[in-house]
Amino acid sequence: MPGDSGSLAAAGTSARRAARDLEAARERSGAAYDTLRSEWSTSTSVRVRKEGARALDVLAEGSGHADRVGALLQEHATRLSELQARSRRLLDDVAAAGLEVEDGVVRLPWGVIGEADAAAARGRADDVRAFQGELDAILAQHRRRRDALLEQVAASTAELEGLARALRLS
Repeated sequence: MPGDSGSLAAAGTSARRAARDLEAARERSGAAYDTLRSEWSTSTSVRVRKEGARALDVLAEGSGHADRVGALLQEHATRLSELQARSRRLLDDVAAAGLEVEDGVVRLPWGVIGEADAAAARGRADDVRAFQGELDAILAQHRRRRDALLEQVAASTAELEGLARALRLS
């Protein structure tokens, strides 16, 4: 099962840490802008405080965004880890049944596997079909989850670009 759940979880943790850091920076900056109001009371001060308030709002959005992305990555890491465990158990069951998986296909190994016995051959063919069905289901679930994650990451990139534009001064 392709993927590195540990790296995804670590990336999610980093994103959530960045969210907390952004929120802390927003709170410190908000306090500084509040102090500015009492210290500096010109029209320039009003403009600077308005731009600051807009930037603080964007920082709050960025913090929330980073936290959502981090949670998304951590959730995907957990699900990927579960799929990997399922696939390892399936591979163990396949091997215990005297079969093998090659390039996503469950099959009989090469060579002589026993005496000619029609009932045993049907039983092995049934095992192959059952294991293949389970393997196909695991792989399909992995593809759906991976594609959904990639779609969400692409949407996240677009949202971050919008936040970056919003932070630029007019």
